[in-house]
Amino acid sequence: MKIKKRRQIVEFSTGDTVTIDELLKDDPEALRQLGDLRAWMREHEGEINFPQEKKTQGQKKMRQQLEDVRRDARFARKLKRITEVKPAYDVRDLHLLYAKYRWYFDSLRTFRKEHLLKNPGFRLRRSLCRQYGIEPILFDRLLSAFKENRLEGWDFDEASSSDTCVIETQKGSDQPEDIHEFHLRSVDGIEEEIYPVKIKIHRFASKRDILDFVEKNWAEIGSFLHEKRIRARKIPREITDFIWKHRNKKAKEIVPLLRERFPGRNLAYFEVNKILDEEKKRRGIK
Repeated sequence: MKIKKRRQIVEFSTGDTVTIDELLKDDPEALRQLGDLRAWMREHEGEINFPQEKKTQGQKKMRQQLEDVRRDARFARKLKRITEVKPAYDVRDLHLLYAKYRWYFDSLRTFRKEHLLKNPGFRLRRSLCRQYGIEPILFDRLLSAFKENRLEGWDFDEASSSDTCVIETQKGSDQPEDIHEFHLRSVDGIEEEIYPVKIKIHRFASKRDILDFVEKNWAEIGSFLHEKRIRARKIPREITDFIWKHRNKKAKEIVPLLRERFPGRNLAYFEVNKILDEEKKRRGIK
């Protein structure tokens, strides 16, 4: 069966359309390369497998929204009002602002390279954050607790810890609260390695839209993630710490103490020994 050749069309924002060949008519070299590409594709037509686009329900909803909007007479009238208003800035001002923006990030990279990456303490800090998945603000708290010799006694709650997912608004990501946070989040660049991928959520998105998006884009999202996962503990931390506190005793001595301290929580001797073995591995003790 002969396949009908499709014309490659480009649509401009004005609504006008033009073929690729017409668009490149003044560039003979680009036309020649395009011709070579078409010839190669025709020759290898049966060998080319283009990936099927996975349209999420969010995409379908946004397309529906745009289709409705461009047919809305009220929307068109307001667009007309915008075209009649004088621009808010001169294009030269925008170029200057963009130059400052680029200079800032170039300066940040240079500062990081010349001052931080040459520092052995910073390199170790970055390595530990990456290895244990701790964001810089929390790592700073752990470091302060260690300096005060209260690392294991450091008191904190869930609110002061982190999460495997973080809600970040555009405003929050652009404006660090103070110079300390600016240094830990922006200058050292470690947080980008702890949270390597972020998902922006549209204000009209539903829970199902978000889950559908993650499901259909998991291959791409997963490519940024480490194979290591945080496993939830089966035994409460209080019991584990209590057993570890009495690690110099035998299991048959620890079990009665456990029953007294945690009534209704009965553990066998082998379970106590297993917890001690696991804690040695977790705590890096041979």
